[in-house]
Amino acid sequence: MVLPERPLAADVDKFLGNIYSPSQVENFEYYWNCVTPENAGKWGSVEGTRDQMNWSSLDAAYALARDNGFCFNFHVLIWGAQQPAWISELSPEEQLEEIQEWFQAVAERYSFTESPFDVVQVVNEPLHQPPDGQEGRANYIEALGGAGETGWDWVITAFELARQIFPEGTRLMINDYGILSSLETAQQYLELIQLLKERNLIDVIGVQGHAFSTRSGAPIQQVLDLLATTGLPIQVTEMDIDGNPNRSPFVTREQSEQNQLRDMQRIFPTVWYHPAVEGVTFWGWRPGLWRNDYEATWCTATALSVRPWCGCGNSWRPIESRT
Repeated sequence: MVLPERPLAADVDKFLGNIYSPSQVENFEYYWNCVTPENAGKWGSVEGTRDQMNWSSLDAAYALARDNGFCFNFHVLIWGAQQPAWISELSPEEQLEEIQEWFQAVAERYSFTESPFDVVQVVNEPLHQPPDGQEGRANYIEALGGAGETGWDWVITAFELARQIFPEGTRLMINDYGILSSLETAQQYLELIQLLKERNLIDVIGVQGHAFSTRSGAPIQQVLDLLATTGLPIQVTEMDIDGNPNRSPFVTREQSEQNQLRDMQRIFPTVWYHPAVEGVTFWGWRPGLWRNDYEATWCTATALSVRPWCGCGNSWRPIESRT
């Protein structure tokens, strides 16, 4: 197996990242130049037991980025899913204290100003998975102010805390899915982002690029244009491309790879070359990734087979930045 000499987006004014997890880390530094911990940075992973912090996996993800000069995307401070079970059992006053302690612990342990593309995801999926106690989610939304007068007071409070606690220069980001597939949802997202921008609380917009958000007909270009009206940079996060979106037993491996290639050529240039997009993070590339059953892998267990999309093929030519 011949490894490339440099990451795919080396010497480009954008980054091309991927996730850190045990199944995805092998040879990471040969292909990618930005790191997002898949699960290691989620509150429930770090503090599953109250006041007992397990930083080991998050430390490893952070070290992968810093040891190689890559950017680091911290995922995530506030989310409705994968939160510590004990947080929902506390009073709102105690919950707020614990949230502040969580923010402070992350801010004290890691620096997020070593790369111009570093970000801290303050709130993930506010439109779809708020910490409201519904459908098994954590329940601490009222500790942050609930909906309040704006309808989004809890998000505003979370960003206010992050702005206060994290050092100057830390870029704060929001992130959600289902944005690239719907102008209506994107407009709702934009309204929330504007509330944060008016208060100088947000620096970067995150839009997830999961395959179910980028099917044929999705208004990807229009959504990016809409969000770009804020003047804020955009990161396309959590991107994956299915080879077998219906998990059909009749789709051959060759057909799956052709499906993946076709959609990669349709989707990737649209997001990569958009002037407001500063980088793209894929949500895995090796077997064992989140959408493994949908054949979203890029390689077999023994050999990498990167599809020849966007100027990057088996010759390992770095992805270009179009001006």
